[in-house]
Amino acid sequence: MASAVFEGTSLVNMFVRGCWVNGIRRLIVSRRGDEEEFFEIRTEWSDRSVLYLHRSFADLGRLWQRLRDAFPEDRPELARAPLRQGLIAIKDAHDIETRLNEVEKLLKIIISMPCKYSRSEVVLTFFERSPLDQVLKNDNVHKIQPNSQSPVKISEM
Repeated sequence: MASAVFEGTSLVNMFVRGCWVNGIRRLIVSRRGDEEEFFEIRTEWSDRSVLYLHRSFADLGRLWQRLRDAFPEDRPELARAPLRQGLIAIKDAHDIETRLNEVEKLLKIIISMPCKYSRSEVVLTFFERSPLDQVLKNDNVHKIQPNSQSPVKISEM
């Protein structure tokens, strides 16, 4: 099981109770001005703590791939699972509201999978606070309208 530390609490007995997608933020991720979309996710843990996370479409794809790598004996089952179809639906969504709904649906599928997966180190670490989340938490611009499309420059790379 997971051995990482989460806000001073071991992840061993922790799990994600719920998650909701609040909006999208476009962030400049390079000196050239390249932007990337990040979904703002409100995550409630089993101890009732709440984290606000930012994950990209690429992060979601990596999560699916890491699950498949962590459970090689279950690859055929995971390939048929709604995870792949969820990623396709997110990619094919033509408007922001649909994309947000598809991301939320996919995340809820992940946290409602059998404990073998939903409480695995792969899933739990996906829902941990990342360095980007910490930067954005301390950012006064963090309190934005959910569907704001204005870019926020967070670092000089």
